[in-house]
Amino acid sequence: MMKERIPRMESVLSEKRLLDSVEVCTYLSLGRCKGIDFAKQIGAERKIGRRVLYDRHVIDKYFDDQIERC
Repeated sequence: MMKERIPRMESVLSEKRLLDSVEVCTYLSLGRCKGIDFAKQIGAERKIGRRVLYDRHVIDKYFDDQIERC
């Protein structure tokens, strides 16, 4: 029986726009509380019904703007 290949987390995250709480913390390399607080603070939080997701494009734009300021 052949094992199924599991894609690396980085490649999956680079394809998704909306990330759940675990994915956004992995993407930011922060712990759960700090990652979620940071994403909320910069306006990346999106609520769809009871579900809360975080917009990767908003996070990327925030960091791009920070780099331009330097």
